[in-house]
Amino acid sequence: MLLAGAGLAASIALGACRQEPNGSPTPDDAPASAPTTAPSATVLPAAAALPTTTTTPPTTVAPTTTTLPAAATIPPTTSAPAATTPPTTVAPTTTTPPTTTLPAATAAARSDTAASSTPPVEKEPRSFTIAATGDLLIHGPVADRARTADGWNFTPMFSMVAPRLRSADLAVCHVESPMSPDNTGLSGYPRFLVPNQLAEAIREAGYDTCSLASNHSADWGADGVAGTIEALDRAWVAHSGMARSPPEQKRINLLEVKGAWVAHLSYTYGLNTGPLPAERSYLANLVDEAAILGEARRARTAGAGFVILSLHWGAEYRRLPTRYQTGLGARLLSSPDIDLIPGHHAHVVQPVVEIDGEYLVYGLGNFLSNQSNRRCPGCPPGIQDGVILHLTVTEDRTSGRWRVSAVSHTPTRVDLATFRIVVVIDPADGYDTDEMAASARRTASALGALGTATPIHIWPEHRIDSRWLYGKR
Repeated sequence: MLLAGAGLAASIALGACRQEPNGSPTPDDAPASAPTTAPSATVLPAAAALPTTTTTPPTTVAPTTTTLPAAATIPPTTSAPAATTPPTTVAPTTTTPPTTTLPAATAAARSDTAASSTPPVEKEPRSFTIAATGDLLIHGPVADRARTADGWNFTPMFSMVAPRLRSADLAVCHVESPMSPDNTGLSGYPRFLVPNQLAEAIREAGYDTCSLASNHSADWGADGVAGTIEALDRAWVAHSGMARSPPEQKRINLLEVKGAWVAHLSYTYGLNTGPLPAERSYLANLVDEAAILGEARRARTAGAGFVILSLHWGAEYRRLPTRYQTGLGARLLSSPDIDLIPGHHAHVVQPVVEIDGEYLVYGLGNFLSNQSNRRCPGCPPGIQDGVILHLTVTEDRTSGRWRVSAVSHTPTRVDLATFRIVVVIDPADGYDTDEMAASARRTASALGALGTATPIHIWPEHRIDSRWLYGKR
């Protein structure tokens, strides 16, 4: 049941037209440990050449999310009502043909011949799919649009992308706006505290786990952290990056996905509110290479076959990664305990690179926000653009390791009239197709901006007319 709060709409509207400033606390003047040049890497280009084959994404059942130990207190399981057993249909009686008994020696010979002539059946290697998205940044106007008579409902904003998120075995989001425990004291930029019904929309959209560490994690201190964690726990969505206590910070977010165990870690470069006091350092995970590698190692020891590290980093509104990102990302990905790094914070889509068979996604852009060129004149084109990155992870039969074996993407864009997240390759009636095509081109170009080795295809390919996307109509 959505909760109402008197006078809350007015509090959300404060700062309704304000945007995040152009700039970032993580400019190119990287820490001393970061190299001055980007690492050597095999990189992925824009989807300029699309395959002619038709690939229909499989419909999958959402994975069972398990946290070892539990990332938070999980509410007791409510038993489903007993299902009515359908009547049993009895098969008609058939007459069994007479059996001819063979001599033992003859039967054995025939059995051996049949066995030797039957080729062994090769089993397909095990695999699962991931869908990852960028910032959920709930500015005042976004929350205003979600306001209902008895609370807030963000679910319609995800209606176009939900089928694609639900089709993945594991859907990963990034929550940048802390949620209020009781929906009081709501605010937008520059200190976010948003309605906790956002967690319900996250669940309904199909997400399984969310990274929470961002520069806004401590905007409202322990209350914002507790409100966010409690809302996601009620929605049965796993999470990492924030904690209400030191023991909770040490827990590993571990999920079972189609027989594989996947760990999800989350860290941020810093906080807009300044350093945390030592006694509250557990509230948000701050980037520290030793701490990250230590948690990844503990996750592997706990049974994780695949480790995802979400990083909030980089320079806002910059399409190419900074030296800090390229140096830190390459060093962390070289660890045997980290398999995939999805990034966020820049508010624009940034490149994907492959380093020694593993993938580093510098930035997934805005997925839901109020940012735009119209409302943020200093922002670059494409600040409304976002992406769903689809990855297939396959088990190597020889080594037993899980590795990304395929990558594709779905370009998205926020409709500022409704804050609906639009699938730009399949927009509904009423959308400007030229604007949607330009958005798709920007996203494909950004993802492949660092090279031309292997194409990242738009997914699903059979819905695409390449002339519509990459040429003039």
